Amino acid sequence: MWTGKSSSFAAPNGSPDATVRSAHEAVHHGKIAIGPNRIKQAAADPEESGFDHSGLTLEVAIAPLPRPAEVMTFRPTPRPATPAEIVTGAAIPPPPPSLRNASELSCIAVAIYHEARDQEEFGQRAVASVILQRAAIPHRWGDSACENVVPTQFSFMTSHYEYLKIEDTASWEKAVRIAAEVLVNGPLPELRGADHYHATAVSPQWAPKMVRIRSIDDHVFYVDPHSYSAL
Repeated sequence: MWTGKSSSFAAPNGSPDATVRSAHEAVHHGKIAIGPNRIKQAAADPEESGFDHSGLTLEVAIAPLPRPAEVMTFRPTPRPATPAEIVTGAAIPPPPPSLRNASELSCIAVAIYHEARDQEEFGQRAVASVILQRAAIPHRWGDSACENVVPTQFSFMTSHYEYLKIEDTASWEKAVRIAAEVLVNGPLPELRGADHYHATAVSPQWAPKMVRIRSIDDHVFYVDPHSYSAL
């Protein structure tokens, strides 16, 4: 029975620094004092007590967390190639599902594909040139290529942003390359500012009011006289 008086107990190694000063402290440390120079393990099972057979404290290693079954990585969406990069050989982007929030490159390429993919390259460039020429005239048709294509100014548009699905991959890639070149170099000087065209199979009412520039394949190109005063 403990009387409340302090008694000194030496650790098993006999070191003064390791002295257990009371039976209470000995129990607190997981040991029972049974004599002035001996300490007995509190538990019978050394594995549960945290001591080995010599009475020394055992270090318990913490098991590492299991490795995830699959490491998930997230990479940002690649930035679309610019017209200048495409001209120098960058990869051609796929056709957009619609022209909602589309780039200038996509808008012009979609127009080339639907309006002139069956024509020679010069005829395709001419279509792109008309779109850029219209965008160059402030506040008339639209101040960007997309504003001149999206509001159904072209008959291939089935709604404000939609058009028939693009399925001819080779024609699409050619249209994108031509659109990129025209965006980099500007409207064709051979068209002398042409901002209208129509197919030879039709005769629109506006045609007699325009200055005819030239025919390319099955398209006839015009310039509106009022366009010069607007520039």
